[in-house]
Amino acid sequence: MEMKTYLQTSSPLYPNLYVFIVGNPGVGKNRIIRVAKRYMNEIPEFHFAPTSLTGAALVDTLAASKRFIARLPDPPIEYNNTVITAEELTAFMHKYDDEMVGLLSAFYDPDPYAQSRRGRDIKIKIDHPQVNLMSGTTPSNLVQLMPESAWDQGFTSRCILVHSDERIVGDDFAQEGRSLADDLIHDIKMIGALSGEFKVTSEYRDAVNNWRALGEPPVINHPKLLHYKTRRRVHLYKLSMVSAADRGDVLLLTKDDFNRAMGWLVEAESAMPDIFTAGSTGTDSRALEEIAHYIQLKDTGDGVPEYQIVNFARTRVPMHSILRIIEIMTASGQITAKGVDKMGHRWFRSATRH
Repeated sequence: MEMKTYLQTSSPLYPNLYVFIVGNPGVGKNRIIRVAKRYMNEIPEFHFAPTSLTGAALVDTLAASKRFIARLPDPPIEYNNTVITAEELTAFMHKYDDEMVGLLSAFYDPDPYAQSRRGRDIKIKIDHPQVNLMSGTTPSNLVQLMPESAWDQGFTSRCILVHSDERIVGDDFAQEGRSLADDLIHDIKMIGALSGEFKVTSEYRDAVNNWRALGEPPVINHPKLLHYKTRRRVHLYKLSMVSAADRGDVLLLTKDDFNRAMGWLVEAESAMPDIFTAGSTGTDSRALEEIAHYIQLKDTGDGVPEYQIVNFARTRVPMHSILRIIEIMTASGQITAKGVDKMGHRWFRSATRH
């Protein structure tokens, strides 16, 4: 929908989104983005950004992505829009870049942008710039890429993080799904042709106001999402426009769109805290998992002597950390102390031995 449709609040709000699809390797993030891009390719004159970009390259790409929509007898619409579809976030932005992040924050809202580059006598002015972003990443890459300070800034609050580690077991040789569906191609072309202002029904307005009066439940309390929650209402409005466009070609937000958008938002938000847990696993935590797996394999019922555990662990963690890790594993219930043999060696059993 780019900037062809909008919702009038205190200022025009457009339905562009920044979405990160977050999951461990092998869950299908790349496949989702590839298929989405194939469908978007069916829309005439759709502009895609290169996968790897610098801040300057993003500006150049956006400046070249001019859109002119004739709407006779109404005046035409002119704007600049580009879509970033990066199957892997680190391919798009291999390290945290303040300039790039600042530009993405600016291009989320289509405020006029101007740039003058020294030495090359280049002046760029974009009256209505807009970016859509869809990227895949693993939890660890996302957490490592974004410094702690990034979660207190505007860019991350503009992003919807969709996290899942569900793996769908299907038939790799099935013919179904290999080609684009004709009905979806038809629908996305119809959505791409929508133009004008979304109106709201009284029921939609009441649903929003009641939700706000209740404190916008469910409340998000994760420390890294404190600034995200200030933009939840914006995300809700954008997803409501997506819902209405998906239902038909009438630019009207109903209570059904409120409920549907809220369902999408709450489902995504319920899994967002898991991203930071999954992505913050350190070297010691991974070593602990390997040690626990070793003990599980070696424990045939009588337990495993401590010296064997130490010999295995010393190739994975510093020597001074080994005893601390064993104590942590015991305190957390991953292993249990079985006793001491006549040689004075402690023995441990795996709590997950089958």
